[in-house]
Amino acid sequence: MQGWWGNLLQGALSAIIGGVVAALTAWAVVTATRRHERQAALEIEARTSAIDFFLLLADIDIQLTKALDSGVALPRMTEGRDWTVKALKAEIAMFSLGRKAGNAFSQKIGDLRRALELAEGDDPPREEPVKAAMAALHALSDHLADWLMQGRHQPDASG
Repeated sequence: MQGWWGNLLQGALSAIIGGVVAALTAWAVVTATRRHERQAALEIEARTSAIDFFLLLADIDIQLTKALDSGVALPRMTEGRDWTVKALKAEIAMFSLGRKAGNAFSQKIGDLRRALELAEGDDPPREEPVKAAMAALHALSDHLADWLMQGRHQPDASG
């Protein structure tokens, strides 16, 4: 008769330990899934913001080209709502991906803003500030394009 108490206690203890292990495993899986989903959502938002800002950069590039080719004065683009909203949105999104991505983007966007501020409003536009703004714009565009294309081009395995 005494042997069944030991078996009962051992079975109960095993069931409790198994339940705790199963609960911890389930918690770890749910936590990892949520973390991955959150990271994926942040990356989607950052990509959307980067694409919107990239389109604004294309418009600015057109205006800079007109200023060089035709002597058309540059409007004050960096004071407008479009620049402010898209630049801030993209910068915040980049920082949500991490300090390294945010700092690199912030540096390049700051360089472009300063270069544009020096070129804006001159009538006729001065060539040197406009070319400096174009160089800063192309550096930021290249940075964004490189970031957007990360992981998109895989080497062809067929050789």
